[in-house]
Amino acid sequence: MVIMKQLLLSLFLVASTGLFAQTTILDFESPMTSTTYQYFGSSLEGTLNNIIANPDPSGINTSAMVADHVKPAGAQTWAGAFPNPALQIPADMTSDNQVCIKVWFPAPGNVGIKLEGSSTGPNWLNTVDVTEAQTWTEVCVDVNTPSIEAPNEPAFGHVYPTVTLFFDFGTSPAEDVTYYWDDLTTQSGGGVTDGDITFSVDMNNYTGTFTTVYVSGTMNGWSGDGNPLSDPDGDGIWTGTIVDIPLGVQEFKFTVDNWAAQEDFGGKSYTCTITDPSGQFTNRKLVVAGDMELPTVCWNSCYACGEAVNITVDLGASHITVDPAGMFIAGGGNFGNPGDFPLLDADGDQVYSRTFERPKNFESFFTFTNGACPDYSCKEDIAGQDCANPGNFNDRHMGPVTQDTTIATCFGICTTDTDCGGGPMEVNVTFSVDMNDYTDPFTTVYIAGEFNGWSGDANALTDADGDGVWETTLALFPNDYEYKFELDNWAVPEEFMDGDPCTVTDPSGQFVNRIISVAGDTSVCYIWNSCDACETNATRDLVYDATLFSVNPTLVNQFTTVRFDANIAEEKVLRLLNATGMVIREMTVAPGQSDVELDTSTLPAGLYLIHVQTDQRMATARVVKQ
Repeated sequence: MVIMKQLLLSLFLVASTGLFAQTTILDFESPMTSTTYQYFGSSLEGTLNNIIANPDPSGINTSAMVADHVKPAGAQTWAGAFPNPALQIPADMTSDNQVCIKVWFPAPGNVGIKLEGSSTGPNWLNTVDVTEAQTWTEVCVDVNTPSIEAPNEPAFGHVYPTVTLFFDFGTSPAEDVTYYWDDLTTQSGGGVTDGDITFSVDMNNYTGTFTTVYVSGTMNGWSGDGNPLSDPDGDGIWTGTIVDIPLGVQEFKFTVDNWAAQEDFGGKSYTCTITDPSGQFTNRKLVVAGDMELPTVCWNSCYACGEAVNITVDLGASHITVDPAGMFIAGGGNFGNPGDFPLLDADGDQVYSRTFERPKNFESFFTFTNGACPDYSCKEDIAGQDCANPGNFNDRHMGPVTQDTTIATCFGICTTDTDCGGGPMEVNVTFSVDMNDYTDPFTTVYIAGEFNGWSGDANALTDADGDGVWETTLALFPNDYEYKFELDNWAVPEEFMDGDPCTVTDPSGQFVNRIISVAGDTSVCYIWNSCDACETNATRDLVYDATLFSVNPTLVNQFTTVRFDANIAEEKVLRLLNATGMVIREMTVAPGQSDVELDTSTLPAGLYLIHVQTDQRMATARVVKQ
């Protein structure tokens, strides 16, 4: 049977030379044209399909071997499969302009074909209806038409090493469905260049007065009266056809009476719109792939009247430090990747919001991210909380949503309001800097850092008692912050060297800043442009004496010993400071005590300072906890 199939195919190709060309990618009749497909988006995630004997060798497909595809109950609407191992023959669309596949469906549906991995062009996805059921039929997609996914470009002219398949794309079955497929090929022939598009808008919910509805868009130069619609039966639904619209992405709006009024898509997230890079204009998006009759939509909606819901998301973020890129909703197959759907805090109340128009009964998994991280490393962690779904990456879930709904919660917390008191609260951090050694003139000391957007004048320090030590107290959330002291709105900033113990250097090596780890109320004091802590209690008159004490070992694990000069009989104050200058331990050493053993077993790894002071002398030593 296989030999006969190949012979007939060869004779047919010879007979039709000059009419069309065909390249077989998969037919499961030889190692070169065989592979398995790996499922994704369903309970079969990660498993492979089967190459089986043809269950219905009849009609247009009497070959011996075919592939099956199972879409389990509850599968994601975008569930599909990709080749694993990879295809040995790519989809070369530099000359062929169609991708064809033979399928056997138990009921009418559709096939989605996605071309991926080209080094010269974007991924491409399109679907084709399967109208015949319980028989083999061949369906083809034309790669001259634009993809239904952004950037909506055609695939013609590129070579794709991966062909991903979707069966009944856009639906989630209530029970397991099995399909069969064979003879994945590229072919030449066919091809369209434009389409006649029928538009239809329901004006029954429009409250203003008007005479005529128009279509205004890129296809007619945004004319306000070039393409009127009509409502001959007076049912409130206005329709009309524009012919010969070129293939590709078009933008349009419904307008009335030559721009007397227009649809306004600002303020919400819509599924049928596109926004220009400036963010100023949002219009309906139309991907022309041939003649089409668009579904009737409600004025200013992506859906039929009464078939849409508004979902408002309010995300509290008062308990966290928000990434400069902002807060985002992401995931679930409906909210894209981090960065695609920003939430906005227009009034500065630390609640980030956005309203989404979606179809009635919409449901989806979703998550929030603090920043636009492609790898989801900035995703909230709600594992173990009652709103997390362990079977879906510990994401949240919404719906089915049957009416306008507000979802209020907190980043990283399963709450039902935006009062995020269950998370970390602000603490008071006092920053001080000793300016006594700075000799040039200045007016005011400021602190600039991540907590104020590196503003040069947002947080001034004061020296109320005139002792040369300037200070201010800021309310900060627990976190790590980079900062610097600077003078007169960046007239003079502190400057550090890479590796200074109280600093951190950015990956480029260009910026070296102080760093502080805030866990609770605390205070730090430094000498200007130094990692040395401030001298206290008139210590500026003390003599620095390097022989005051010694430390052994300086590279510590469990403990270190501080040994004092035997000639010092007076009381001593010993302070242990971390690299940010925070005093984490303080003790008084009695006169005559020759050494102190410091327990370092519980300290985090890093640099620490040991400062010892007597009535007349002082000294500082450094130790490193491994």
